[in-house]
Amino acid sequence: MTRRRLRAVAACCAIVLVAGCNSTPDATPPAPPPPNGPWTGPVSELRVVWSSEPGVDLLTGPAVVVRAWQESVIGNGDGGSDDFLYPGFAHAVAPDVPWPGVPPSVHYPESHEPNPYPIVGTDRYHILRIEPSGTNVVAVYCNWFYGRAEDLGGGKYGWHIPNPPSADPVATLWLVLTPPPDDSTPLPPQKGPAPAPVDDVFGGWKVVQKAAAAGFDHGPPPEWPTMVDDANACAAKAPDPLERRLFLSTGIHPRSDFPTLPAFPGWPAGSAQ
Repeated sequence: MTRRRLRAVAACCAIVLVAGCNSTPDATPPAPPPPNGPWTGPVSELRVVWSSEPGVDLLTGPAVVVRAWQESVIGNGDGGSDDFLYPGFAHAVAPDVPWPGVPPSVHYPESHEPNPYPIVGTDRYHILRIEPSGTNVVAVYCNWFYGRAEDLGGGKYGWHIPNPPSADPVATLWLVLTPPPDDSTPLPPQKGPAPAPVDDVFGGWKVVQKAAAAGFDHGPPPEWPTMVDDANACAAKAPDPLERRLFLSTGIHPRSDFPTLPAFPGWPAGSAQ
């Protein structure tokens, strides 16, 4: 992936939120149901589906933390409220700390307005690898975000913010986690029919740094030397060809182009405590 293409992706998406695509919304956005916890209100018709490379267990350990952090940030970003954060998020994410010369540290989300239109469809994530880095753990994963859209009203689905038509709707993400103490009790496997967990599933882990594979004018940061290769891998492993990805991320579409699939692997329906 060229540096120009990486910048195009940066313009199209932040680490969890995507800028939209060309469309003609109705004057008045459809009124979403009121929020009542994760995956309600503006994101009640949006779900997250995860996959991974062989050897990455989505149900235990750091992958669970990656899932919980990413899904919390999606809900908070589109919903505009801390009500969308998963239990334990406040303990897993420290205040922002400026670290010159390295990718930004993770900070507690700032309050902002919810997305002006309800979000529908399926957000897909794929973990490429999780590996040790000193005393921390690094996760590198993909976001194929062309399966989500805004409900613009009148049976129209797309994005109200213009998007470069040639920008591939694929993001590559890098997250640094600090493990819990060795004597901590591991969580049971995290899989089930619920779109969000009832319990604190961060398990004492801390989320301390993040980056997206875009916006680095001087090449990959030293902490993430494989950034370009990882971005290329995310594009190559996308479940749909580039032509289909670009088609879905631009223009106006019917609802059937953005099905809301069941959350996978999902979360246990009840509390284990």
